[in-house]
Amino acid sequence: MIRLPVIKTVFGAYYYLWEERLYLWQLTLPPLVVLAILKTLVQWGTVSSIDIGSKIASIDIYRSGWVAVLFYLAFFVNIWVWLSYSVAWHRAYLLQSENKDVLKAYSWNGRQVQFLWTTLKIFFLMVPAMYILPRFIILGANGALPLIIGMTACLYVYARLLLWFPAIAIDQTLNIWPLWQLSRKNGWRLASVIVCTSLPLVISGLPVVFIFQQLGFFDQSNQSLSVSLLGNLFLEFLSFIALAASISALSISYKFLLQNKNSPSGSI
Repeated sequence: MIRLPVIKTVFGAYYYLWEERLYLWQLTLPPLVVLAILKTLVQWGTVSSIDIGSKIASIDIYRSGWVAVLFYLAFFVNIWVWLSYSVAWHRAYLLQSENKDVLKAYSWNGRQVQFLWTTLKIFFLMVPAMYILPRFIILGANGALPLIIGMTACLYVYARLLLWFPAIAIDQTLNIWPLWQLSRKNGWRLASVIVCTSLPLVISGLPVVFIFQQLGFFDQSNQSLSVSLLGNLFLEFLSFIALAASISALSISYKFLLQNKNSPSGSI
């Protein structure tokens, strides 16, 4: 069994983002702006208050009923964009001969429902692990080792199940057992790819998040509309780039493992 090259896969993911930067920008900019504006309006129209007497730590009060409507609109738009964006970016890498059309990417094609259903299946398959993890946390009260073991086990299972997404995006049927077999002896490598792909963005984003914190972005009681909009634009940009990088890494991993499933050698 060929071993998935972790570092090469991570570098390949970011290289693909740069190589397809024009399509990445076209796919990202419209929903980025829409979501940032919606979230800014919701933040502006929401007042958080603390009531110690009634033991309520924090409650959100909407200035107007329209703010509640905007909140749910932002929520559903966010889900739709995530589904469509994920399918489109997986297909961009795995089906490179297919025309890259932004309008087509965000149009209804049925794959969004399949992608959502796959997300729910992964969630339900992860329930046992999530049930066991709190037990490790309790055991870890007197030491970090049980907690680390529990979180690592969850990451291992989650990373292997994530290969379902690229398969669904390109209309390939993959049941749980063939899926599990596809990543055999590469589970830890897949988990490493997921972690290592996220790290550069987390590290590079922290200083900017700190700056926005100093400007009062996270303080709803003393937050200007301009700071809120800039902060949301940055956070949305970071989340879209992180999503595209993770999808690229998953697509590269899926293609590599599929091509080398019954092959003695291969390359990305």
